[in-house]
Amino acid sequence: MNDIVNRLAKRLNHEKSQSNNQKPVELWAKEKEHFRPLNYDLTRYFDSVQTRKVSQDSMIRFQNHQYSVSPNYIGKEVEIKPDTDGKSIRIFYQGSEIKKHDLTNKQFNYDPRDKHAILKSDLMEDKTDEEIDQYMLNNLSIYDQIGE
Repeated sequence: MNDIVNRLAKRLNHEKSQSNNQKPVELWAKEKEHFRPLNYDLTRYFDSVQTRKVSQDSMIRFQNHQYSVSPNYIGKEVEIKPDTDGKSIRIFYQGSEIKKHDLTNKQFNYDPRDKHAILKSDLMEDKTDEEIDQYMLNNLSIYDQIGE
């Protein structure tokens, strides 16, 4: 969608307007000198880097969907940086990348390693890795269907 809008804007900005017979790009060159810089309080809303606190479920929320991180980060502030292609996000803790997720329409987005670690850290701490894997296979697939 962004690509379509950008191509359309580029084309329209170089076409003469029917109302004033001028190109918007030429008018912008004249008008922009009259604008003042935006206040920092406004610009921070448009920053591509966002911070979130990792929930007790070891998840962060981005665009009304949840994405997993390792339980080691529960309660900590992480940064979310959308990739320039708009198809994925990267999650950072103290400047180091800790996770990358593809953006989806699913409500809950678990990396299988995170899902395993989440179960092992609390609910199934006394179970073997094989028992946890079997549980995940049998019982957690229902979460993948939520929001579809």
